[in-house]
Amino acid sequence: MKKVKIILIAFLTFGIGTVTAHDKESNEDKGTKWITAQIHDMLADEDIPNQIRGAKAEIKIAVAEDGMYRLLSIKSNNGHLKEFLKNGIDFKSLEPGNTDLVYVIPIEIAE
Repeated sequence: MKKVKIILIAFLTFGIGTVTAHDKESNEDKGTKWITAQIHDMLADEDIPNQIRGAKAEIKIAVAEDGMYRLLSIKSNNGHLKEFLKNGIDFKSLEPGNTDLVYVIPIEIAE
């Protein structure tokens, strides 16, 4: 009986620790994953041209001190994809991230 109580207390302790960890994470900046999800949502609303199907790119963006995102570079072999990303991502509507960081986000368009 004593072992069962100890095991039950251990499970409750780990359960509370897990819930607390998730609460802290939701209140902090989520970094690259958070920004990637926002960009994915923006591009999901766009009609995908056939010229960029299957293409890949890597974008680098930074957050300036004023909280606005700045597009630093787009690396891709597909010129149509570069234009699509430049026109499709509205940096003004992205929620702010950490300043003085450069986010590198890989993008692949499904075929």
